[in-house]
Amino acid sequence: MAGTLSVTPSLKTQISQFMHPIPKFILTILLSLSFGLVVSQNSTTHSTYVDDKGVIRWTLDDSEVHGFGINYSTPFAHAYRMASRLGVSHRDAMRDDIYHFARLDFNLYRVHVWDTEISDTLGNLLQNDHLDLFDYAVFEMKKRGMKFVITPIAYWGNGWPEPDSKTPGFSYKYGKAGCLTHPEAIKAQENYLFQFLSHVNPYTGLSYKDDPDVIAFEVSNEPHHPGTVEEVTAFINRLVAAMRNTGSQTPIFYNVTHSTHLYRAYLEADVQGGTFQWYPTGLVANRQINGNFLPHVSEYYIPFANDPDFKNMAKLVYEFDAADAGGNYIYPAMARSFREAGMQVATHFDYDAMFLAPYNTNYGTHYMSLPYAPQKALSLKISSAVFHEIPRFSDYGGFPTNNTFENFRVDYENNLAELISDSRFFYSNHTRSAPQNSSELQEIAGYGNSPLVQYDGKGAYFLDKIDDGVWRLEVMPDAHWLGDPYARVSPDRQVAAVHYTNRHMRIDLPDLGSDFSNRAINKGNAYQTSVQDGAFDIMPGIYILQAAGSRKQINPEMTYKNIRLNEFVAPEANLNVTLVKKMSSDEFIAGKPATIRFEVICPQRPARVMVSMFGESGSRQLEAQYKGADIYEVVVPEYATGHGMLNYFIILDFGDYQKTFPAGDRGMPFDWDFYNRKPYTIQFFPASEPISLWCAHNDRDEIMMPWNRQINTRPAFEKGKANLFYDLDQVPYSQDSSGRTHIHTFKYFFGSQVKGRAEELNHKEYLVVRGRSLNGENVKLDISLTDKSGNVFSYPLTLNGEDEIYKIPISSHSDGQFAMIPRPYPEFKPWYAGIVNHDTFSGEDLETLQVTLKDDESYDEDKGVRFYLKEIWVE
Repeated sequence: MAGTLSVTPSLKTQISQFMHPIPKFILTILLSLSFGLVVSQNSTTHSTYVDDKGVIRWTLDDSEVHGFGINYSTPFAHAYRMASRLGVSHRDAMRDDIYHFARLDFNLYRVHVWDTEISDTLGNLLQNDHLDLFDYAVFEMKKRGMKFVITPIAYWGNGWPEPDSKTPGFSYKYGKAGCLTHPEAIKAQENYLFQFLSHVNPYTGLSYKDDPDVIAFEVSNEPHHPGTVEEVTAFINRLVAAMRNTGSQTPIFYNVTHSTHLYRAYLEADVQGGTFQWYPTGLVANRQINGNFLPHVSEYYIPFANDPDFKNMAKLVYEFDAADAGGNYIYPAMARSFREAGMQVATHFDYDAMFLAPYNTNYGTHYMSLPYAPQKALSLKISSAVFHEIPRFSDYGGFPTNNTFENFRVDYENNLAELISDSRFFYSNHTRSAPQNSSELQEIAGYGNSPLVQYDGKGAYFLDKIDDGVWRLEVMPDAHWLGDPYARVSPDRQVAAVHYTNRHMRIDLPDLGSDFSNRAINKGNAYQTSVQDGAFDIMPGIYILQAAGSRKQINPEMTYKNIRLNEFVAPEANLNVTLVKKMSSDEFIAGKPATIRFEVICPQRPARVMVSMFGESGSRQLEAQYKGADIYEVVVPEYATGHGMLNYFIILDFGDYQKTFPAGDRGMPFDWDFYNRKPYTIQFFPASEPISLWCAHNDRDEIMMPWNRQINTRPAFEKGKANLFYDLDQVPYSQDSSGRTHIHTFKYFFGSQVKGRAEELNHKEYLVVRGRSLNGENVKLDISLTDKSGNVFSYPLTLNGEDEIYKIPISSHSDGQFAMIPRPYPEFKPWYAGIVNHDTFSGEDLETLQVTLKDDESYDEDKGVRFYLKEIWVE
């Protein structure tokens, strides 16, 4: 037997027959019983404690607590308002999302409660819809077996990304700064904390102080304390005392990643642990950022880790994300580093409500959704396994050795995270890996193709073994990113869509064999399919796969773990546009065949896809070949790739009409009335031509660097040129592990633009920099090239006031340092990742430019540091 199965009769009919009003928490208990899941109502004993070594343990058996989950905010702020505006039931939305939490193995929920919406200026708790929805969310999560870390005070306004609205709470009156110092604000917080912990959730019948599923409280969210150590300790102790006055024995934590110069105040306060955050790729880039960010997460550095008092504190992660990074490979690596640093629980920030995820307006710098970002969600599912499987304080070495650890592997180049164990096989992208003994598997969760499952769709799928020869198959609808989800947000800009379409799947599991039945069981799913040699067509939904000869009777209402077999939650189809997303480079090597690769996103697959080309060698039209998962390719023959330009259109033929891209208009490109004839363009360069790596004019919006008002792009005299201008009073200072460091770095990812000519990078001899010092002072820079594997090849350069072009032999590189740009949060992270080069130089693997300005004693303080950079190339 693979899982616990049970059947419970529905109580809804019986409940409806009661003639008298039923208390809310009694009614919800009865309804939960009809689902087959029971919420504990009677236990009021604290379930966790922190031992003298700083380990959170379960009171019941003294075992170590493990937890992994999400932050989620539908009861509050922007998500709450958007649900109201869209006419979405908050309760229905939360139940839908909580089902997805169960599928992703989240067993922990953390939220910074928007106190500003549920309190008045005196700290009295307001009984309103926000609080009721929070209570309801907790109740629904309990039914899935989730635990809780609750942060009662957020200090934030409720606006983001909108302006704050006027709210009744003390945080609105005093602001965060005032809340940390104003005597009346501190009294209000004491009052509020006492009332919040004492509040009885009407759905569970338990106060939060007595709820055994609350494993910890965090006093407040990200306080930025002024004052002395003694003052801050006194402040914390007052708030903790208010919480303890309720009788609560639940462990209390305090944030230790802000105002870290006061860390002794946190260690000396009456708390049992510290809370941590990690945004290793910065925040709010307003676009997707690219590159290998695994060096950023090789280690979770804590500057006071060796303090004896800190070692005896429990540690949890309240928020983390690789913000603005579209890849899905990184989360298990973050989970590994957290465990190596001793973290016991962690919650990702922030899971997008299903109704809001198509627009990503809640927190545009984050994006997490099983329906709309399935690969990222699967990566989080794998991260949950990391937290539950690998011991705290493990040591898996440094990058890149630690890319493989225990049963886990992360792979930047293939944008892949995977878990392979005897019982589970999870993967976030196409993989060639396979379990050693697939007959022992109990669970598969994946995206794309693996040796065991081949799937042409673009949604996640789950295979769960219910019994010998019986598996539950869940297939999510296709997810399409219509635009950059990290760009500036608007409810009028849809960034993602889902679509239901017939796809092909093949399953190769010894337990099922090649001749198995496939039966749809979710409500409203009448799809029928036949299986031939393990292969079949499929639509999104829930199916029971049963091996030939199996006689097991499966009731769709049975429960498996924390779900019901026939549960299926997915958005309605909302793909209403037709798009072509170009995936190939705009530059190729002349005289060699070139592959044009693109994705077609549309509600109906075209009958044919054509590529119409015209250039100096003439015109031609070729049919593109379908490669799976909506990807098409066409090869430009060698005779058409001479030195010059090639223009082309992509034509989608739907039979009775055509659409031509890039315009996206109906018709053929050379119809008399097709007026929008701007084509795609490829440039073919001889192998001997230079390759541009960065240009201030063209690439100014794509560089990654700490913002500084004295560094900006200015037009140059030459048409089509610009300069990145440094007009500095001094080398900028930044906060890192050593304190205030005078240093500045910018990075630029050029991998996508040069991939059509990448092989020629092996044959270039010089790195060429165009720039100049402007105040008579020599400027010392480090120009580095980073490859896909994180190796850094450094070239020191001194700019003077006479020359503008500097040629550096590419072979003269030395081992460089990997700058962590964008700068991470917490700010105490080092400027450079502690990694060393592990591979030899390979030009075709280069993908990122790194330019660093360091402080130098030779700089004249009166003159400052003034210079410009125009462009960088290889030749």
